[in-house]
Amino acid sequence: MAEFFEVRTTIEGHEKAASLAHGILLAGLATSIDIAEVPHPAPHCDGTAWQLTLITTERQVSELERHIRQTDATMPIDKEPVMQGFDSYPEWLADDQA
Repeated sequence: MAEFFEVRTTIEGHEKAASLAHGILLAGLATSIDIAEVPHPAPHCDGTAWQLTLITTERQVSELERHIRQTDATMPIDKEPVMQGFDSYPEWLADDQA
């Protein structure tokens, strides 16, 4: 079973994306957050959206999803296990795992 999961979501508006990422960081729900501008996923929109790619622990996946849904209940959320690439928990996260 994977200890970590990659979670992706897409949101409209740079300010909303930055605010969501900041809230996730302050809540300690992800070990890594990447924000990238992407083409808008809706076919009728020609603008851009922002994709957040987050790495979190298995224990925190549900809480992270709840946090994202509080921002926008319709946001797509994709998650998949990370099977390699992490030797151990980051120090700041490992303190809470005991």
